[in-house]
Amino acid sequence: MEISNITTSTKPLPQKTDDSVDIDYVMEMVLIVLYSITVILGVTGNSIVIWMTGCKLKKTVINIWLLNLAVADLVFCFTRVTSLLKLLFYTYWPFGEFLCKFNGFFTYMNLFCSVFLLSVISLDRCFSVVFPIRIKQWRTVQMASFASVGVWALATAFSLPYFLFRRVSMDPGNGNLSKCSFDVPGSNDGYQNKALYIVRFFFGFLVPFLIIATCYTIMACKLRQTRVPKKSYKIIAALVAAFFFCWAPYHVLLLAKMVNKKSLAVKVALPLFKGLAYFNSCINPILYFLMALDLKKRFNQTLSSVYNRAFSEESDSSSHCQSRRRDRCSMTNTEQVAAL
Repeated sequence: MEISNITTSTKPLPQKTDDSVDIDYVMEMVLIVLYSITVILGVTGNSIVIWMTGCKLKKTVINIWLLNLAVADLVFCFTRVTSLLKLLFYTYWPFGEFLCKFNGFFTYMNLFCSVFLLSVISLDRCFSVVFPIRIKQWRTVQMASFASVGVWALATAFSLPYFLFRRVSMDPGNGNLSKCSFDVPGSNDGYQNKALYIVRFFFGFLVPFLIIATCYTIMACKLRQTRVPKKSYKIIAALVAAFFFCWAPYHVLLLAKMVNKKSLAVKVALPLFKGLAYFNSCINPILYFLMALDLKKRFNQTLSSVYNRAFSEESDSSSHCQSRRRDRCSMTNTEQVAAL
């Protein structure tokens, strides 16, 4: 068995014909591109976010949330390196059982941690808008840190089955070479897999979506009546929209797979939608940068200053207050001049 693994350590070139298209090969190339982009942009961007929110900027509640979100995304991007190497060079799983378990575990840890954090952030923003005075005594960096620990613990609990039941086994359909797959001992009817699909859909997508949608509906109604600066709310809304845009097709397709496992459309689209879902781990730092970029200054701004604008929770309100003070002073001066 070991000899078989050694002799096929590199991937053979696909056999091409003039009248057919190797769909598996095309989808594999698409995944390689998506994984490469995810790893390169994700590791770089999330490292910058962690450096800014963890080391450079003042500790605020929103920075605690975004720091934890970036840590989850960064670790996930590192796990994609093994998957990328496997796609590029191997027709089997060469990295052993621990990395097989850890890869599966942190894929779903990232899903649950990200969506739970986005739900907590949305609730935090909503309470700040609806109960701005009462929430002040509870909305502290210490409480945000405790809440983040709770989110990680809850995400770990939901992701634990993907560590316990993920294993390396022999694949009869691939010359008995090793494969990394989810396998519950004593289960032949796929009932456990379907149960996990349903849990993942409800708690990793539907319930958080309803919470977030409710929060933003309330905030939209409230903010429309006030002149509160909305920059930070727009950034969080963009993160939420990006998450659901990237993960929604994957969840919908998993439900379709439960109905018809042999569907060709599901087989072709699932790897692509999985790659799109993983792409979400590198998109947040790009959103921070684009939404905080000051187009008027063009090239007269550093990366640090752009991210500082994105993460500075007080900058909006302080600049807003300063603007209002300037307006009042200007009006007063005008009145004084008119009186003279």
